Amino acid sequence: MYATTRATLKIISRVFECCRRSPLTSQDVVTTVWAVRALRNVIWRYIDSVEAEDETTIRFHMSTPSTVVERYVLKLRIVSDKQYGELAKKVQDLFAAGKDMDSPEGQAILDEIKNFRPEQILASGPFQFDYGSITNAQLTLVKNPNYWEGEPNLDQYIWKVVPDATVVAQQLKTGEIDYGDIEPSQLEDMRLQPNVNIYKYDTFDFTFYAYQLDPEKTTIFQEKEVRQALLYALDRQAMIDAIRFGIGRVAVGTMPVMSWAYNPDAIQNKYEYDPERAKQLLDQAGWTPGPDGIRQKNGQRLAFTIYTNAGNKIREQYVAVFQEQWRQIGVECTPQTEEWNAFLDRITGTKDFEMFLVGFSWGVDPDQSTMWKCSAYEGGFNMNKYCNPEVDQLLDEALRTTDQEQRKELYTQMQNILMEDLPSAILDFPQALSVVNKRVHNLFPNDVDDRYNAHQWWVES
Repeated sequence: MYATTRATLKIISRVFECCRRSPLTSQDVVTTVWAVRALRNVIWRYIDSVEAEDETTIRFHMSTPSTVVERYVLKLRIVSDKQYGELAKKVQDLFAAGKDMDSPEGQAILDEIKNFRPEQILASGPFQFDYGSITNAQLTLVKNPNYWEGEPNLDQYIWKVVPDATVVAQQLKTGEIDYGDIEPSQLEDMRLQPNVNIYKYDTFDFTFYAYQLDPEKTTIFQEKEVRQALLYALDRQAMIDAIRFGIGRVAVGTMPVMSWAYNPDAIQNKYEYDPERAKQLLDQAGWTPGPDGIRQKNGQRLAFTIYTNAGNKIREQYVAVFQEQWRQIGVECTPQTEEWNAFLDRITGTKDFEMFLVGFSWGVDPDQSTMWKCSAYEGGFNMNKYCNPEVDQLLDEALRTTDQEQRKELYTQMQNILMEDLPSAILDFPQALSVVNKRVHNLFPNDVDDRYNAHQWWVES
């Protein structure tokens, strides 16, 4: 079964709240879609037009059939046409004139949107900002009594900004805050607290390192045997146990545990810890130990630098383990940390690296085009110039079919190619830890939307 090129969205009764009540209409949705085009929202990779058919009906036309448009539409945070309509019209006129956001006119519109600050925000959610409460330390949200799913139980709740996870944990213990996330290192102590419930749950996050595959930058990772050997040499379960205190899972394939496309039993190369296998692969590829114990081939030493962002204690510990365990198979790895903005420019801008370690997060839909497609090297997250046309074909085909089992099979095929090519090594799928005071009810932490039922939260007096 394949997707069509047309999709229709119907709006149920909703009301914008602020200074006065006004209904949410299809024009608000159209305005939102055009406004986010200026921000290069992913939905415009798949649609070429959007129009309001009547007050409650919006029709999208897809440039190519795709299964993901509905999901991206539902993720949009709708803004009011009254506030953003003029800006959205400028974006629409820009593209109608054959120009895009890279043009001088496009950049001017983008700056205008980024700098636009309405005095008050029109929204249709269960809570509204109390503008008089906003400081650098906290803000208060008050209930919207006309919320379309019913009046919220809480009169208000407060968002607090605190310095770090240590303060979060301390205030959870004392009851100063009712809900917050903690670090794995804080779990055992938090389990001793009688006033809280602790939730551990899977996420869409992952930790990975990428090999530089552009031969103009380095040739050291051109052989897949080298790439595979390095992953075999890492004891990932031991890393999770020691560094993440066991709060995470070893990655099998590229799909996170939460995804319906997760299919670990069908993944052929799981890369379980096997340093002897790693040595064999390097031997077979002609990398032999040199006088200093570091392998070499044709006068080139198997030595490189790996970058990660400074201040992230888990990643700093990970690269230290890389250095130690790769040394045991005759590979010299030099860890290097950088301030976040400099690091980000290195991996997404100049791409001046041999290897880097970072974290990322997938969306609910299992499409991974942004990381693996050839075209994602420019503007996507394929930062190491990986390109396999067979992977591209599978990704495209998976987006065209609406049969979930068929999509899962296509993504499994894709993963098996990726696990053989191994352009990047996905190491783990971290889990999250959230803590909720026992006086709070109907709050269910999760990685998709923990405020989906905020109108149903209630607290014991």
